[in-house]
Amino acid sequence: MPDVSEATVEYEQTTDGLSKHYAIAVQITAPEAGTSEEKVAQLVDEVLPLAWSVQGKEPDRGVILRIRTNPQVAIGPIAVAAGWKDVAYPKNPDLLAKLPYQASFGKQALDDQIGPWPVDADR
Repeated sequence: MPDVSEATVEYEQTTDGLSKHYAIAVQITAPEAGTSEEKVAQLVDEVLPLAWSVQGKEPDRGVILRIRTNPQVAIGPIAVAAGWKDVAYPKNPDLLAKLPYQASFGKQALDDQIGPWPVDADR
């Protein structure tokens, strides 16, 4: 992918009482993408279908996307402006300034916008 120098994909597990929950966590380093909100939006559009195609434990908590850019831009508002639904990111400006590189995307919205998990990323 253009501008991407490093990427990792893994499952993050949380526990709620006795129930285990999973999210697909994608971490990307794309320094040059920070020069344009359009580049970040394109990266989100390319990465989410790939993340939603990862097979294994069903990601009932969706996808956690972390994109490190330089300069660092707030990816949550960019993803919302690009049309992604159920995007969670810090709304408080002070907290957003501390965590601009992270946004979470809900399972149902990903199923609706991309297709039921796991999608075929080659389609």
